[in-house]
Amino acid sequence: MAQEFKLPDLGEGVHEGQVIRLHIAVGQEVHEDDPLMEVETDKAAVEIPSPVTGRIQTLHVSEKQLVHVGEVMVTFDTETAEVPPPNETQTIDAPSKPVAETSTTPAPRSGKRRAASPSVRRLAREYGIELDVVRGSGPGGRITRADVEAAVTDRAPEVTAGETVVAATEPAPIAATRLAPPQMSPTLEIEGKADTDQFGQIVRQSLSQARRTIARVMQTSWQTIPHVTDSNDADITALEEMRGDFVDTEHPDRRITTLAFVIRAVCRSLTRHPILNSMLDVEHDEVVYREYVNIAVGVETPRGLIAPVIRNAHLMGIGEISDHLAVMAHNTRTGSFSVDDTRGATYTISNAGAMGRTRYSTPIITPGTVACLAVGRARKMPWVVDDEILPRLILPLSHSMDHRLVDGGREIPFIGHVIDDLEHPMRFAL
Repeated sequence: MAQEFKLPDLGEGVHEGQVIRLHIAVGQEVHEDDPLMEVETDKAAVEIPSPVTGRIQTLHVSEKQLVHVGEVMVTFDTETAEVPPPNETQTIDAPSKPVAETSTTPAPRSGKRRAASPSVRRLAREYGIELDVVRGSGPGGRITRADVEAAVTDRAPEVTAGETVVAATEPAPIAATRLAPPQMSPTLEIEGKADTDQFGQIVRQSLSQARRTIARVMQTSWQTIPHVTDSNDADITALEEMRGDFVDTEHPDRRITTLAFVIRAVCRSLTRHPILNSMLDVEHDEVVYREYVNIAVGVETPRGLIAPVIRNAHLMGIGEISDHLAVMAHNTRTGSFSVDDTRGATYTISNAGAMGRTRYSTPIITPGTVACLAVGRARKMPWVVDDEILPRLILPLSHSMDHRLVDGGREIPFIGHVIDDLEHPMRFAL
């Protein structure tokens, strides 16, 4: 019997996506919940599982194709397929536990589907690891993220003592009469369509669905929101000393980051200056004040900038915020987050300094909010303290505001409160 499968609802307000990877082909046998394809929406890649057990009769989509909710994606033949049931129960991943002894012997290939979550399967594909040769340490032999990472480590070649790494051959001397045209590295591969322009070879690459959305939102933001950026510095020497000396005996694995303090300081200031937590409703000529604080944190990923949201961050302490940041980092690395995780922000923080040596910038305000803070890379600098020049750890802060609603008289007290908190970390206990 033929059964059609249509693209399901991918989340509130999401009506379309782009097929970025197919895991199936016509004639292939699949089990229920096997991954069929990955579809990229606004900013999240969603893995679509099979709703039935059967054989792929017709595949109605191709990679890079734009699809809409309700469109037929796959037609299954659920009668003629002879698919043996899997011998392992599909369970939800349990938290990984330390293993005293880890076997490096690969699991034998059984020809049957190994138990693993979609995010773990995605991670294995990114590393080129076959799950058939990974020994699972989870319940019932289920493969966990740690198992995949261990397999990657075991596979990585090592340079032993005494070995010499051969450097690239030095380029030939430049001719005196004409400069030789520079050549791109042969190892640099750019996916796309080869073409030429008047100056040489080029590659044309279609924008991904995520990049299209980012481009559209950024263009709308820049064209409709008058940005003004205020650049400041915060002396976080005392904060870093306190953070470095702190040991959380109740949560020994908890990692307290500087960003957690920045988020907490922003939340404290937003509750005192609610105009920075509001939005401008142009259609009704109203200011909408939010009584909740949802902080979006910009995270760089291969698909572009993702901004997962920490909801009700104003109700959290430093430790809880740090826990949320750790989960957020894991989910964005593995792609195991949903579109809804990026919605509902009232304020945005871009941790630009985590990606390099950047100091000051002009962060772009997300429509629906009125401000965005970019945190640069902290570094030691000569600083005047009580008429003495001392080495201090200085954190650069770039704060963009929507000048239709927020002017200097409203923004300067806000950012001043943030800086005071960061420079006097004992205030966080109050």
